[in-house]
Amino acid sequence: MRCRWPTIFWTITFTATRAMKPRLDGLLRVAGISGAGAIWGLALARLAAEAGLWPPLYESLLAIAGVASVCTGLVFALWRRTNPPASCLLPLASLSLLYVTGIIPGPLAGCVLLIGGGVLALLAAWGDRAQWTPPAILGLATFAIYTRTLLPSLGQADTFEFQVIIPRLGVAHPTGYPLYILLGKLFTLLPLGNVAWRVNVASAIFAAAAVLVVYAILLHLTSHWLPAFLAALTFAFSATFWSQAIVAEVYALHNLLAAIILWLLLKTSEVSTKPQSSPARRWQIVFFLIGLSLTNHLTTALLLPAVALGLLWDRPRLQLKDCLIAGGLLLLGLSLYLFIPLRWPALNHGEWMTLRGFVAHITGGQFHAALRLDGWRDPTRWAIVGRLMREPFQYKGKQSDAFSWIGLGLAAVGVTRLALRQRRALALTGATFLAFAFYGLCYHVPDISVFLLPAHLVLALWIGVGIASLARLAPRFAPFAVLLAMLPLNLIWTNLPQVDQSHNRGNLDWGQYALSLPLAENSAVLADSEKFAPLYYLQQIEGARPDLDLVILGSEELYQAELTARLGTGQTVYLARYLPHLEGLYLRSVGPLVEVRNQVFAENLVSGEKSACFGEAIRLLDAQVDADPLGRVTRHLTLYWQAETEVSGDFVVRLRLVDADDHTRWESDGMRPVNGLYPTNGWPVGVTISDYHEIKIPPWLPRGEYKLQVGLFPPFPIQEKQSDSFSTSGLQVGGATTDWFSLSTLELVPSPDPPSLPREQRYLFTNGAWLTGYDMAGEAFAGAPFVADLAWQGVEENEQVRLTWVDQGGQETETSIFPLTAGALRSRHTIAAPQNPGRYTLRAGLTNEAARCNWLASPTNDCPLGAIEVADGNHPLANFADLALLLEAEIDQAVARPGETVPITLRWRALRSIGADYTTFVHLVGPDGRLHGQVDAWPVQGSYPTSQWTPGEEITDPYQVQLTPDAPAGRYRIEVGWYLLATMQRLQIVDTGGRPTGDAFIVGEFDVQD
Repeated sequence: MRCRWPTIFWTITFTATRAMKPRLDGLLRVAGISGAGAIWGLALARLAAEAGLWPPLYESLLAIAGVASVCTGLVFALWRRTNPPASCLLPLASLSLLYVTGIIPGPLAGCVLLIGGGVLALLAAWGDRAQWTPPAILGLATFAIYTRTLLPSLGQADTFEFQVIIPRLGVAHPTGYPLYILLGKLFTLLPLGNVAWRVNVASAIFAAAAVLVVYAILLHLTSHWLPAFLAALTFAFSATFWSQAIVAEVYALHNLLAAIILWLLLKTSEVSTKPQSSPARRWQIVFFLIGLSLTNHLTTALLLPAVALGLLWDRPRLQLKDCLIAGGLLLLGLSLYLFIPLRWPALNHGEWMTLRGFVAHITGGQFHAALRLDGWRDPTRWAIVGRLMREPFQYKGKQSDAFSWIGLGLAAVGVTRLALRQRRALALTGATFLAFAFYGLCYHVPDISVFLLPAHLVLALWIGVGIASLARLAPRFAPFAVLLAMLPLNLIWTNLPQVDQSHNRGNLDWGQYALSLPLAENSAVLADSEKFAPLYYLQQIEGARPDLDLVILGSEELYQAELTARLGTGQTVYLARYLPHLEGLYLRSVGPLVEVRNQVFAENLVSGEKSACFGEAIRLLDAQVDADPLGRVTRHLTLYWQAETEVSGDFVVRLRLVDADDHTRWESDGMRPVNGLYPTNGWPVGVTISDYHEIKIPPWLPRGEYKLQVGLFPPFPIQEKQSDSFSTSGLQVGGATTDWFSLSTLELVPSPDPPSLPREQRYLFTNGAWLTGYDMAGEAFAGAPFVADLAWQGVEENEQVRLTWVDQGGQETETSIFPLTAGALRSRHTIAAPQNPGRYTLRAGLTNEAARCNWLASPTNDCPLGAIEVADGNHPLANFADLALLLEAEIDQAVARPGETVPITLRWRALRSIGADYTTFVHLVGPDGRLHGQVDAWPVQGSYPTSQWTPGEEITDPYQVQLTPDAPAGRYRIEVGWYLLATMQRLQIVDTGGRPTGDAFIVGEFDVQD
């Protein structure tokens, strides 16, 4: 039997007599099999060591040799029993060798390489014996990984909507998506998991099926399983497609249907060896699927150019009867849209949907303004689509385009091959690619990446054809085949940490806590999109608090009107969102919700046990600290304030935790009372105000007892009179010199399962402790505070962490020592950056413990964390909380008129991995101090959220901000800042010393003329 792997195992040339050749061949075969088994065993030993399963494998040659010997014996026994050629072991040995030598580090990458190499070796040996084997492994592997990373609970935005609507057979937002809703309903009947999980798992099945169809198309185009397998795997684990395979969304089903339609269009491709039959039945199926697919997603219409080209090929062999049947089947597929008007009365109090409303709903009329057919003229759109097509990825805190460009290069080879040999296939796939790419240029929405997925699918087809073409050109070049296998395998270990949703609870805990509070019966909750989702899901699906009116609206003006109307009827109203301009109303916290009334609340009964005066006007009457009823590592604090006289200042509430040595271990950024809605200078005199704060225990806080303290401070430092210094003092407590008041002593235990840090490492110390990861900025300012987060495992006794700055000459410049508590999983250390600018390496170690910085490495005092560029104090425009720098701001218009658009381009640089998606605001503030134009969006037209930025990356971020038509003439300033939508809390801007200076930065000014 000959191995179908398109290479040989080793190319060895030797001369021998005919009598000796069989013996030498046998020896070489035994050596090859044994060598492959030994390499795989070494990789397995390293993986077990770095995963912490058996630390002796990190340093003991004897233990490693034992594992390698056992694996060698197993591989040899298996190969001797099945007797495939030794050349089939090439992927097993080569991919494992990449991990053994440390060329590709990390346990996750090692696991993927070991399993991937083994699977490819088995397929190389038996892939042609049973043609079902490659697609079976492909389907099972993709579905298994999708379910491993599946969102287990509630999602946000459209995902949340489908999780609520599908079980109730409701009507979704335009365009309705009736096919997805009806199919999803079947999955809600599964006797597994919660309802949200069942709807999510439907996407995993649709996505895995789409990958199998991609495999089938490529098998048809190339006639070889290996190119089809690798390209389908590449598509399966591309970041955008993977992200849609693990949540309740329509795009997995959309790509499944698009792939089936493409497969049917390509059925008469030139590579087919079967006699061509009448295409009538195939075209009837195509038209039925187009109609059906349109009821799932309207961009199915972008397949029509490819359908038209296919019709041009087959038109001479189609009869009128065939066309009429195809048209009837198209209408049959479209008839699924009737679900919307038929279901409408049951969901809308018996009211029937009008014809105009039906047409507007299924055509997505409200989204038409986002489609700008001149978008292809905008260079920014080309940059966005190009980046999304290339899909650059993050790995170990760095961005890489290497495999992205390899994929595009293979696609170019595939296009060339199709142009020479299979022009019909090129025309059909090319028309599909261009249609979706053009749509991406013209459709201005933040999540444009999901609309480009069919173009990604076509790229995967071209990549598969490219792989097949190169395999034909170099059939005996073994390393090349292994390099091609690296393309999809690399995507698995790089994209998995980014897309993994398996630990995401979707704010469900927040909703459960909020609904467990004693809310008034038949009250209303006005919520934003973040808070509405868990509340509505728990009410509609799990039956919690059916008496509540849960309201979500589209603008602040609508919320204001709704609040006024409901208060006017005497209904109790709670806010679960930020809402300005509440002057004249009375507010109080009810847990994380804010109750609003137009009259004074009844007095709260407080004990007064924790009473203190803050300054001359404010008294703290009491405080209540509660553990979390859901078992989270959270404390719930309610403060009871009272203004004894009129308060003139605007103060924020800050909390901190102080250890037994009176060292501050954690301090909050500060928030205005009552969820930021009730500033102190708006408090009525003599009224008790309850003020809730959620205290999330930081994962790096050591276990122990802490004093919880509270203080009232100005939002930002105040410049002292006749001085260049700034004061950070708050209101004095009880006339004393302190501005902090102790509320309670808490016994705190950090989370046993903290989130992983973005940069993975595996450093083993002689006491058995591991340093498993870190997070820190890639830049620092000379002499400024610098924060490093470290991840630990196996710290059984109290230790001391040693952090050392080392310059480019290898000289240690400064060392800091910090305590490390037994059992710690995370630690945070603040050190001073070197005084002299330059490039430094920060090294970490444990005092009195030697470290091994790599597998089988010699012991040393410490290990490198990473390189940091230390700059002087003349940093760019603004530093946003040491997360990102605003480098530059260009204002392309010095003078504007009311109603005109002001172009503004911002340039950012990420300092470290950003774990959240911040919204950028750009405000045009007029001479009257009011807003006369604003844009709030994720960067780069919403297409590049901050969580995807990599340290050191520079981002060009353009905005078009329109002035209001009634903007008064005068001098305007442009303010820029960041905030989190979930909390509406702005990110602080800090100086070179790490001190907050504000939450908005003025990037420039311009004039408005009548």
